[in-house]
Amino acid sequence: MISIIIVNYNLADQVKDCVYSLIKNCNTKDFELILFENGSNEKSLHNLVEELKNLGQLNLKFIESKINLGFGGACNKAATKAEKEILLFLNPDTLIENDLINKLNEYVLPEIYQKNLIAGLKVNSEKIFDFSAGYFPNIIFEIMNIFLIGRWFEAFMVKVKTLFINQPVSLDWVMGSAIIMSKDLFEKVSGFAPEYFLYFEEMDLCKRAKQLGYDVKYFHQVEVNHLGSVGSKKNYYFFTKMFYKGKLIFLKKHNSNFKFKVYSFIVRLQFYSQILFWTFMSLKFKAVSDHKIKAFKELLKYLNCPSKISNNYNA
Repeated sequence: MISIIIVNYNLADQVKDCVYSLIKNCNTKDFELILFENGSNEKSLHNLVEELKNLGQLNLKFIESKINLGFGGACNKAATKAEKEILLFLNPDTLIENDLINKLNEYVLPEIYQKNLIAGLKVNSEKIFDFSAGYFPNIIFEIMNIFLIGRWFEAFMVKVKTLFINQPVSLDWVMGSAIIMSKDLFEKVSGFAPEYFLYFEEMDLCKRAKQLGYDVKYFHQVEVNHLGSVGSKKNYYFFTKMFYKGKLIFLKKHNSNFKFKVYSFIVRLQFYSQILFWTFMSLKFKAVSDHKIKAFKELLKYLNCPSKISNNYNA
């Protein structure tokens, strides 16, 4: 059996849709569900929990934190309550459109049991690009990101790598929106690193697993529907800031001082190019542009000390 962990922060409606898509398409006897309320301002998740208890179909655990622990911190807390040997972390804005548990049993779990690896599922259906997994940051990708194309090129490379094969592929990291591993491996790598609040915690997890000799595989044959950007559209300032804070922490943690200085110089150019881009875009998207530009200006102040970048939600 599998422990499915879903962390909520102000996305209770999306959690409800996700859970009911699981109930509709999967045998509820095949998994336990752990819902973690991560200090949301809204309280509607409590209504969903009562609703699910009344259905009586689920092995359900509900955990509540009064403060936002960040994605990784919440997942770590939830994992300590998991009773099953396999952990599946699902984003709240995902929908299950097939018998996911059956597909995991067919494609993913045999490899996890045999090799004790980290597995990622396909979370987007774009025809040319695949953002579900990728490669660790490198100088070439970061230079390309000055021109806003590095991540797109990386996603194109992933698509090419998986285009003509029906087997999982080894990659550097897999998206945290649908990531699965044994509880044993999760504990061996000490879970998600506490220094990340949001974004790049899954990349860091994969990096540490690889350093210990474990593999990371992308199972593109198994797909969930990840709506994506549901949370970020509520606050472009916060999510932009958190994305690059996570990126900078990762670059500083996993590179020498000299190499980080090189990366920070390139990232500084990325921020200037983003400010220029969003200044131009403000003619049509002023509210979004204002939030983005404010985030990049704040990031520039703490470029070399990313841990000092605040986790404040409001612009």
